[in-house]
Amino acid sequence: MKKNIYVISDIELGQGDIFDDFKDEQALINFLKYITKEKGKNILVLNGDTFDFLKMQYKGTFTHHITEELSLWKMKRIVETYPRVFETLRVFLNKSANRVHFNIGNHDFDLFWPAVQKYLKEVLEHEKKITFAAEYQNRDIHIEHGHQVDYFFKQDVSKPFLKHKGEKILNLPFGYLAVSKYFIELKRHFPQEEKIYPRHHAFENFPEFRQMKQKIAYNFVVKGIILNFIMGLGDPVANVPYFNLIKHMYKHGLEIYDESKFTDKRFKDLIKQNPRRKAYIMGHLHLTRHIINSKKNNILIVTDTWREEYEMSRGEEPILKPKTYAHIVYDNDKLNKVDLLTFSQ
Repeated sequence: MKKNIYVISDIELGQGDIFDDFKDEQALINFLKYITKEKGKNILVLNGDTFDFLKMQYKGTFTHHITEELSLWKMKRIVETYPRVFETLRVFLNKSANRVHFNIGNHDFDLFWPAVQKYLKEVLEHEKKITFAAEYQNRDIHIEHGHQVDYFFKQDVSKPFLKHKGEKILNLPFGYLAVSKYFIELKRHFPQEEKIYPRHHAFENFPEFRQMKQKIAYNFVVKGIILNFIMGLGDPVANVPYFNLIKHMYKHGLEIYDESKFTDKRFKDLIKQNPRRKAYIMGHLHLTRHIINSKKNNILIVTDTWREEYEMSRGEEPILKPKTYAHIVYDNDKLNKVDLLTFSQ
């Protein structure tokens, strides 16, 4: 029997406001319809940041103290904003052999909550066909979002929750705090410029964008890192991973925006943690890579984002990024093909 595994990442469905970067709903629906028509067993791996809980406001504010009730409220807002997407996922799951797996990313840690998982299964009406985890793997392949090999967003997935002031909250990494408390202002004031990659070209082409980034970065370093032992006192989510920061600086200096410089190191860490696989797939980096390593007999793939995002070179006009996905094919339980493809509507 033929088995197809489709992998897409970084869709970032939100609640339809200025912080919601998902725009091309029809492209996603068309892709889901396309894979629904494929014969055999079809598994859709939504490889992290499927939902953008991170950039969703609650009562006009952002917080890094995330309760199960708050996450469930956000999940319901996403479903209300994109009902056609969830209806198309239901149709995909109506085929008896099809399955959906949610890998959890750094924008949707909220999927760890049992109530959020239960609600999603109810919405999609196929409880036994939907699974959640930090990764998807078998003897041949390893698929994960990629933040677990990111010094700023790595999370202890064995302890997804903690107690704070009598409440159970998500055990979030320091990178979540950095975005929700500081760098979210870039999105508020420069919603279009923030969608341009590589980021250093966006900063070069838009001086005001660069100036605000520098201002926020300074504020973050002073308050979020240097004075953290005072300002974050008693806040378990505000703990600075100083050792990880030192490791990052040792490897990459002060660079935090040019993700292309981090790709090789992250794949190296991924392979070290999960050896002897034939293919490794991640997202998170908002770029594409397709590396066939004949020496080590493996394939390395990074799928790009499905949110609205643009490529830009110095002095050039922004160009809308294409939508990419990984396609893995098994024939009679034998790995046959691993490809990085572009979806054309």
